[in-house]
Amino acid sequence: MKNVGQSSIDEYLKLPIVREHSQLSFHNNYSFMKKVDELPTGPEWMCDMVKVAGDRLGEDGQMMTEELELWRRDPIECIRELIGNPAFKDNIAYEPVKAYQDKAGTNRILDEAWTGDWWWKTQGKLRKGAVVAPVILASDKTQLTKFRGDKSAWPVYLSIGNISKEKRRQVSARATVLVGYLPVSKLECFKEDSRSLAGYRLFHHCMSELLKPLIEAGKSGVPMTCADGYIRRIFPILAAYVADYPEQCLIACCKENRCPRCQVDPNMRGNLVNSLWREVDETVELLKQHKKRMRKKRAPTERYEELGLRAVYQPFWINLPHTDIFSCFTPDILHQLHKGVFKDHLVKWCTDIVGEDELDRRFKAMNGHPGLRHFKKGISGISQWTGTEHKEMQKVFVGIMAGAVSDKVLTVVRALIDFIYYAQLQSHTTKTLQALQKSLETFHANKQILIDLEIRDHFNIPKLHNIQHYLDSIIALGSPDGYNTEFPERLHIDFAKNAYRASNKRDYTEQMTLWLQRQEAILLRRAYLEWLHPIADEKSTGCRSAEIADEESDDEADEVVQSQAGKEPLSSMEAHTVLTPTPSTIYRIAKRPALPNTTVQQLETAHGAVDFLPALSTFLKKHSPHAPSPSRYDRFDAYKQITLSIPFNRHLSLKHIILNRIRATPPRAAKGRTPAAPGSFDTALIIEDPANYTPPSGLSLLGLRVGQIRAIFDLPPQFGHYAHPLAYIEWFTPLGSKDSVTGMYQVNRSTRALRRNAEVISVTRIARSCHLMGKCARKIDHQWTTENVLDKAKAFWLNSYIHVDTFVVTH
Repeated sequence: MKNVGQSSIDEYLKLPIVREHSQLSFHNNYSFMKKVDELPTGPEWMCDMVKVAGDRLGEDGQMMTEELELWRRDPIECIRELIGNPAFKDNIAYEPVKAYQDKAGTNRILDEAWTGDWWWKTQGKLRKGAVVAPVILASDKTQLTKFRGDKSAWPVYLSIGNISKEKRRQVSARATVLVGYLPVSKLECFKEDSRSLAGYRLFHHCMSELLKPLIEAGKSGVPMTCADGYIRRIFPILAAYVADYPEQCLIACCKENRCPRCQVDPNMRGNLVNSLWREVDETVELLKQHKKRMRKKRAPTERYEELGLRAVYQPFWINLPHTDIFSCFTPDILHQLHKGVFKDHLVKWCTDIVGEDELDRRFKAMNGHPGLRHFKKGISGISQWTGTEHKEMQKVFVGIMAGAVSDKVLTVVRALIDFIYYAQLQSHTTKTLQALQKSLETFHANKQILIDLEIRDHFNIPKLHNIQHYLDSIIALGSPDGYNTEFPERLHIDFAKNAYRASNKRDYTEQMTLWLQRQEAILLRRAYLEWLHPIADEKSTGCRSAEIADEESDDEADEVVQSQAGKEPLSSMEAHTVLTPTPSTIYRIAKRPALPNTTVQQLETAHGAVDFLPALSTFLKKHSPHAPSPSRYDRFDAYKQITLSIPFNRHLSLKHIILNRIRATPPRAAKGRTPAAPGSFDTALIIEDPANYTPPSGLSLLGLRVGQIRAIFDLPPQFGHYAHPLAYIEWFTPLGSKDSVTGMYQVNRSTRALRRNAEVISVTRIARSCHLMGKCARKIDHQWTTENVLDKAKAFWLNSYIHVDTFVVTH
């Protein structure tokens, strides 16, 4: 069904081998589509014609009109399909809960929608036995064509908070459905000065038609068969609306120079002030008064102007039961934080202070790390920014600015980066919310330095004000990752762009809905067949990588092994059983070494393991005292990398393990058209003191110390048997107290007798990867490069921001 044209399907079906052996019930594409149309599908599509009467005179002397199409599905039927899907049986909730991290009930957990206050308050308004279905809407206008025409679509998506956010974020799970296409028009039947307001009114009229079934259902409830087979009376009530800032203002019927949530004065948005919330009843009354005054040609009331309202007299949310539309707006991390506060403001402020050249040099010299993007040419020349670039810059930005700016400016930088990282947590507690608020307060307490440096005249920035509402939103609806605008933008690919490509580009909306209905029918059929004839899947490790970007392919990755204390080794793989008292580390390593028969000289030169023999001798004296002494004639099977499975982090996800890749790759010489590549010897946190290390949580740095992994190798059989590979590491100084300004630990190279302090250890002592950044003064040393900064720099910052997991551990 994908990327296959009609003629190609016809040609395939005409092949003799297909006709003779397939015995299909259709012979061409047309009959095939007829068969697909007979399959069960989701809620049917309906088209309403919306007639818009303009205020411009046409050539005939009459007022111009325009007819538009509103394509919609019944939202009640969509909710019925979602809440009754048996695939969601283990990922769905029917009542609110209050979870705490401690027995005293002082540290509350807020993650899913059912842990927030909104569900509790709404539940109290309904009859006993009622089940709330928190409706989550998302809408975003998107371009369908890139280089020709101006075709656009305005999809509206629907999901329910009963389904876990982990499942809602999976596109393949179909836990978010397309419920309608709003009409997109230039409204040329209106004069230019009234066209914007007409667009506001058109949006609200169409949304009113789309959501009309929710009014009665929200008041009386609708019996629905749920995923567990029980029938419950479901009350679908609008709880959250995911939209960017302009669309939030459109929904709230206010001007874009106002906050769509609160009544803050437009000239006070740069201050940390507690303003009153907008109220639905007051807004509706003001709109009614404005309508009457306009009929009498009287000026708007002072209160109407104060709230910056637009003359939309019938907002779509006016009749929705138990709905406070102003509290429905959720944090928009992508546009408000990554693209807004960080890229558009913080980076610009710092560039003005430091200068483009110095900032570029610091990014160019950044030490590498698996999954970390290296900005080889700096950041000033990047013209096309995406959310990925913003996140990659945030990982190193505090370390980049350390030394380049004054402590006061760095405090501002750190406060905003801390806020961004806390906002991204997938599970919040009372303590993390306090830290989130403290970060915001720290920024506002120190922002005056930017005015003193003449970088800013004011901070009356809408996106900077909007983040003040994050705390209230999280307490009400759960963590922001369940409502991020990145997900609807991803849905545009399947529900808008691919559907448009399947059309003939004329009257495309009708063709898009038909294509989507057929795709849905095939998916439902496939799901039924898989349920009828289940296929035994291979056991999943439940792992995901925190280092998706910049993954290197490696011949080591063909076969891997995994070990863990107390578990039986896999029979088909090499056994790795923990025999030492050191806390175990789950790891994966190649079954066949990528660098077999490596000489001691190669380890000393290519790997930089200059004290390899003395370090190995010390290890053997401790673990195998009767083994012969190693010599320069011995050979070792070496590996290029090892992958660690990091313990669960309750603030990120309770269902996935984070993978850390640690490299010990020697330089590669140029060969043919393949260019030379520098070596990669990553740093990691090593278990130095097992008594203080606390697995399996791993949410502490106690007992850990930074080391650089120079080589990973197997112990040759002549020295006895050791259950795990070994690693040659170079120590850094122990972790002391964190720097008060950067909030990061400072470490130096550890030396003994004027030589680097090296040791051979078992890989089971490697706890997690880490990232070091060279500590530099106001101007960076021009000799530093990404390849030599670990050797050139004298002091280093332990980067707390390399990953959200590391941020949680170090804060």
